[in-house]
Amino acid sequence: MIVVAATLQTVEGKGDEFEQEFRKLVPQVLDDPGTIAYAVHRSLNDPSKFLVYEKYEDREALQKHGATAHFREFSRATASMLQGRPTVELYNEIT
Repeated sequence: MIVVAATLQTVEGKGDEFEQEFRKLVPQVLDDPGTIAYAVHRSLNDPSKFLVYEKYEDREALQKHGATAHFREFSRATASMLQGRPTVELYNEIT
């Protein structure tokens, strides 16, 4: 299994709008073949910071996720809300 941990920072005043876009995206991603988990978290200390935890059956499922129409639309809709580029880490699940 492939696990993704992504940290995203929004520009000042865009956190709530960004959260709403994620609320629309998550159910669609969870329906994608090969997606095991997709959870979005918002920092208690910094409400403009988000952590996304994703789990996929394999790299192919992760690649397909990135190519879906709903993910591409989310990326377009939120691009101006982000401060810098997301930090993305890939992991192999070991237990």
